[in-house]
Amino acid sequence: MGTIIAVIVLYMLIVLGIGFWAMKKTKSSSDFFIAGKQLGILAVALASFSAAISGFVFVGGPGIAYSLGVGTLWLTFPTSISFMMAWLILGKKMRLLAETRDCMTVSDAIYARYESKGASLLAALASLVGLILYLATQISAFAFILSPIFGWSFKTAVLIGMGIVLVYSVAGGMLAGVYTDVFQGSVMAVASIFVFILTLVHGGGMSNMTATLAQNVSPDYVGPWGLVGPGMAMGWFFCLSIGIVGQPHIAHKFYMIKDIKKLKWGPAIAAIAGMMGGLLWLGVGLAVRYKVVIGEVAPLENADYAISVFLNNYTPKILAGIIYAGITSAVMSTADSFINLASAAVVRDIPKAFGKQFNSNQELKYGRIAVAVLSVLTVIICFVFGQSGVAILGAFGWGTFAAALAPALGIGLNWKRATKQAAFWSILVGLVLNVVLEVGKNLGAGFYNNIFKPLGIYNGTFSLVISVILFIAISYATSKPELKEDMEAVMDV
Repeated sequence: MGTIIAVIVLYMLIVLGIGFWAMKKTKSSSDFFIAGKQLGILAVALASFSAAISGFVFVGGPGIAYSLGVGTLWLTFPTSISFMMAWLILGKKMRLLAETRDCMTVSDAIYARYESKGASLLAALASLVGLILYLATQISAFAFILSPIFGWSFKTAVLIGMGIVLVYSVAGGMLAGVYTDVFQGSVMAVASIFVFILTLVHGGGMSNMTATLAQNVSPDYVGPWGLVGPGMAMGWFFCLSIGIVGQPHIAHKFYMIKDIKKLKWGPAIAAIAGMMGGLLWLGVGLAVRYKVVIGEVAPLENADYAISVFLNNYTPKILAGIIYAGITSAVMSTADSFINLASAAVVRDIPKAFGKQFNSNQELKYGRIAVAVLSVLTVIICFVFGQSGVAILGAFGWGTFAAALAPALGIGLNWKRATKQAAFWSILVGLVLNVVLEVGKNLGAGFYNNIFKPLGIYNGTFSLVISVILFIAISYATSKPELKEDMEAVMDV
């Protein structure tokens, strides 16, 4: 492991150097939360790609593919259209809101659109809940990567990973995460192709792996739906494609763009990188399960160790080190984005909803304190839920965002008939419903097992559909709002 560790250390020194450089450039809350609105389209596109997938794809993806088969690709297929949807539906509007209303968060955008402190507060709370879940996903992925290399326990790796992210985030804010994404996002997208080729080589080709797995696991395992069934698979696709417009870590990136005229190039960059990551997801998951079936590898204690097993045993050490370091830095930069967005909800959005507003220096100071406090909560969630599966935890976060925020943000910024009452109730119901269903699922609650589990539908999709129906119905049932001139202009773009 000496070569792998050496490559990781070198790679991480580069990443920490980027973070130190970003710290020097972070002078205000605008720099800390939205990178000073001065980023190029390449940086924003790669940051969007990394924020959307990161540890979810590179660790959770191979793990869930190992367990459930080819059908899990329905979690990756949406990348072909979802980034395009986000750019077209939200891109220009979010960037213009940063200029016309000085917006820095999704909650700011909700208030600017509806002028409702209640809807803005709920958007902040929804963002906070989902971001902490997503942050726990990244830290759990970090732990699954590092624990086999250094011989740490899962909990020890969580504590060390959270400590590194904490230092990184407090220092550099959003700038550190985004500029690191430019570096490591490019590395991981290209490295995914090489890893996929190696999975084909060591698995004797895709035909050989699928034939062996069909015979020894189940024909369904390599079928179009895998072991998850068509209802769940299509639910994933629907929620991950449509629901992208409710993801604050994606929508927030549009505030950072320097030149709005170059927005058209963003979807292609992000989508291509995302699909390349999907190759690693599929290849590693099937290859490791194939090796287990033929008796070459012992059954995994936890499916999320699939990526580590493949890299340690079937990949050249230098490439393995680059992949490990790339995943680790991807997790760091993505976790940095999540934790800083969560801190923005605490120090900007929630106080504003109660009529309290800090100045720029206070936001920067209290934002860094909030980062430290949120880190403790994240560690607790990792300890409780982290080992149940990185992809499962990530899907919980994505579904929460989609159900709570997609209607009010994605539809609301494009439909002038939408009302503040509709925004309030769709956010509230979407947030509560998805959290209740996911907690009920994980605890094996009777109401969930008797009513919802037999439906075979992804909780995020069910919650999103209910939220959309409520949003549209309440908008028609309440008075059409009179929008201010600047908001009219933003929505007409």
